[in-house]
Amino acid sequence: MRIYHPVRGVGGARKENSFIIIDDAGVEIGQGGLEYRVVKKMMPERPLEIEMTMNAHPMAADTLYGALSARAESIKAETGGLPARLFTRCAIDDHEKREYFLRMGFDDVDGDELFALTVPQDMKQRRRHYCPTGTKSIDADLRTKARREQFLATLTEFGCDEHASEWLEARMKDPVFMARAVYCGSDFVGQMLVTGTQNEAYLQFVCTETKWRGRGVACALIDEALAALSTQQVPYLVALCPRRNANAVRMFQAAGFDWIRTECYLLGKDL
Repeated sequence: MRIYHPVRGVGGARKENSFIIIDDAGVEIGQGGLEYRVVKKMMPERPLEIEMTMNAHPMAADTLYGALSARAESIKAETGGLPARLFTRCAIDDHEKREYFLRMGFDDVDGDELFALTVPQDMKQRRRHYCPTGTKSIDADLRTKARREQFLATLTEFGCDEHASEWLEARMKDPVFMARAVYCGSDFVGQMLVTGTQNEAYLQFVCTETKWRGRGVACALIDEALAALSTQQVPYLVALCPRRNANAVRMFQAAGFDWIRTECYLLGKDL
C-alpha cells in the first residue's frame, strides 16, 4: 500500500492538501483532501475552518485519515497557529461514516440547519425592521467582474462558500436575484445576497460588520428581500446555517424563520 500527493488536487483541495492511496496491485483504494478558510468575522473564537473530504476502503481509512489529520495540523501551523476546527460533512443517514469519525475523536454537535420563512402576501402584516439611522441600503453594483469579485470577497470573509465571479454573474440571470449593501457614509456595514426561482428563494448570505451587530441590520436586509419577494409572489425564503454559528441562528429566529431540519452533520473536532 502506498500513499502520495496526486498530480491534481482531490475535489476542490490543492494537490499539497490531497492524498491518494493505492494497494500493491496499483489499484486506488482511497482519496481525500482538505480545504480551509479563515473566517475571523464569523467565528472569532475559532477562525480557521478546515474541511476534510475522505473516501476510502476500510483497509485504507486509518492511513488516509492519519495523513489528512497530520496535514491539517500543518495548515494550522502555516496560518499562524490560529484556533482551528477540522470537520467533515456527513449525511444524516450515513451511520457508518458517523460512527467512524466519532471513533476518531470527532463530535456531532454541529450541522447544517435548514430554516424557512413564509413570505407575507402583505408586508403590512409583518413588523418591519429598518436599517439604523444614518445608514443607507443600496443595490450592490455588480456590473463588472472586479465589483462582483469584491462583493464575493466580502461574503467569503464572513464565512460564505468561496465562489467565482462567473458564478455570481450566472446567478444574476436567475428569476430571483437581489444583492444589497448597507453603508454608513463610506463605511461598510453589511450586505445580502438572495437568489432563486419563482417557487423558492434562497438567502445565500446576510452579514453585518461586528460593531454594527445587534442593531437590526441583518433583519432589515431580510425584510427588504421579503418585500421584493412578496411583489414577485415568491412563497418561501430559505437559508442554511451552521448550528455552531449561534449568532446567526439567533438572527434567523429574530427575523421570523422557522427551523425545518438538519440537512447534514458537520462532524468535527477542535485543533
